[in-house]
Amino acid sequence: MKKIPLYLLIGGILLSAGSCVKRTIPIPHPVPTLDSNTTRLTGTTWVYYEYFTRFDSTVTSLAWKTGRSTNALNLALNQVKFNSDSTYSEIDQNGNTLNGTWSFLNNETQVKVVNSQGTYISTIQALTGQRYEWWEGATNHYGFMVPKNASVDSAGGRLHLLTLHPWIYDEYFYDYNATAPALVWKSNKTNSTFNLSRNLVTYNADGTYSEIDQNGTLYNGTWTFLNNQTQVQVNNILGTFTSTIQRLDSARFEWSESTTNHYGEMIPR
Repeated sequence: MKKIPLYLLIGGILLSAGSCVKRTIPIPHPVPTLDSNTTRLTGTTWVYYEYFTRFDSTVTSLAWKTGRSTNALNLALNQVKFNSDSTYSEIDQNGNTLNGTWSFLNNETQVKVVNSQGTYISTIQALTGQRYEWWEGATNHYGFMVPKNASVDSAGGRLHLLTLHPWIYDEYFYDYNATAPALVWKSNKTNSTFNLSRNLVTYNADGTYSEIDQNGTLYNGTWTFLNNQTQVQVNNILGTFTSTIQRLDSARFEWSESTTNHYGEMIPR
């Protein structure tokens, strides 16, 4: 009998053994698809910009605002993180950490939170990547939250920012230096003391300006910066008005007026 060379015999055995091995390509687990509201809510850690009490009344008070020294509450430590797996964590005003769960209710118009302190249901008033506003009917409290360490676009200088677009009122306060200023207008508050939905102010780079007031009356006049661009002075047929800039960036213009103790928060139209 003819002998098969040893190297051919070994090669044939290895080839035969190799052909019996099944190679399996691992299939990656599908990535869950999150809806837009879930993505917005879970996409950041939220901190308080403002907090209101007695919101659903005509005497709504501002209890907390970032940067104010005379707040009724101190919410500087508060922050909330919603996770996509329906868990959440919260640091309260005392620095305590609360863990729990959250879920949407009523076609994603409400948020339900459950932790060791109880169950809390709030109605979403605004939810974008830059702001989360909610109202809790049981306590009549209202939270205005923003991303922690949110970036602010202030490029181009104050002249550029002020004249970049027309401004409308988002909020307006009386007695701003009081411990709890009175909110007399908010754009989504149906029972505001005043209706500033028609107000519109446009500052032009040539020093002219136009303003439509709450009655729809148009005023034309001039404006200028004062005190190293920390104040804005407006002149029209009604008189001269000077306000101090509290915040000015591409998304928000906030000013205070010392003679009236009023405070305006404006956003681009």
